[in-house]
Amino acid sequence: MPEIKHKEREPHLDKKEDVIIKSGRFRIYFQNYYTMISLINDILTGGLYFIGSISNILGAPVIIGNIAYLVGGFFLLMRPILKIFRNVFIYNEEEYQREVVDVEIENEDKSE
Repeated sequence: MPEIKHKEREPHLDKKEDVIIKSGRFRIYFQNYYTMISLINDILTGGLYFIGSISNILGAPVIIGNIAYLVGGFFLLMRPILKIFRNVFIYNEEEYQREVVDVEIENEDKSE
């Protein structure tokens, strides 16, 4: 029987891209906001194409299937746009340099 290993991860609560949903004593932790949006987008796209297909099979008015396909196509276009937003960063070079220098100084102090 294969052994399944689970990697435990401590959530970094200070990350702005992480999302925690609290419900009573349970919490759902999403490591990346854009990943969550992308997954919801995939579910909506699949659902809309499924609705469009079922409406065509069952003989529903053609407009229902066409609208479902049109909105599903829009969600397919959103996938690469979300990936672009996730991977493109705009930053102030001076602030970035200050942060990098501060981190390098801290790392040098720890190594000594």
